Amino acid sequence: MTFGEKLTRAQEAHNSLLCIGLDPQRDRIPAPLQNSPRFLYDFCREIIAATAGVACAYKPNLAFFEAWGSDGIRQLEMTLEEVPQDVPVILDAKRGDIGNTSGMYARFLFEHLGGDAATVSPYLGADSLEPFLEYEGRCIFVLCVTSNPGAADLQFNESAEVQLYHRVVMMCRKLREKGEVGLVTGATHVDQLAEIRLMYPEGPLLVPGLGVQGGDLEASVTAATKGGTLPAVFNVSRGIIYAGDGADFAEAVHQKALEYKAAINQALERVST
Repeated sequence: MTFGEKLTRAQEAHNSLLCIGLDPQRDRIPAPLQNSPRFLYDFCREIIAATAGVACAYKPNLAFFEAWGSDGIRQLEMTLEEVPQDVPVILDAKRGDIGNTSGMYARFLFEHLGGDAATVSPYLGADSLEPFLEYEGRCIFVLCVTSNPGAADLQFNESAEVQLYHRVVMMCRKLREKGEVGLVTGATHVDQLAEIRLMYPEGPLLVPGLGVQGGDLEASVTAATKGGTLPAVFNVSRGIIYAGDGADFAEAVHQKALEYKAAINQALERVST
């Protein structure tokens, strides 16, 4: 099964385009879990259990696990075992280096961790991404226009004759001959998101920036789905996983995930009519 097929099946099964980001930060998780020796795993396990029927994908951010060394990696491995088999995992790693180094990154992400997809950086060019595409059935999401304010420093500039993100899109269209390639394009830059969707209708989009980062949900859903042949995936991390901080935090997380799912679906219906 390709990544696109697995994602589409999960979206249809759960009637959802919502991806939930797993960014476990110790000082923000509920107090009862902060002193657990497995606080990363315990927290993420509760999040996954509370949202398993709502999310179409999960996106663990590796930095929040790697910060705790080998124990953090072990808890990441345990967390990934909790994700339902029919729901894809997008490993948020943002890797990219010369070919042989990228090959090692790909081996860790796809062979060791077993991710279905991973975020990667295009800065070193196409040959730095090709090793990731050697894994059949896996997908890469290439950073195109990110959701942070500093994205405009390099990725796009009104005075530039050729926008960098345009070059990324064109490079990825060629890379699709070698495997499954999606683009990361943030909800906080809606104009660029809409343009990228029109330039890249045949590939999946991963859209971060909703929730805490302040992306416009309605505008983002419209921009990311209008003219596309594959649905986008809309990621929310902190806006969902930190919805509650008491003993009943999992229920608050469940309700918040349902709210985002419903809002995305309602916006999608308006695009279709």
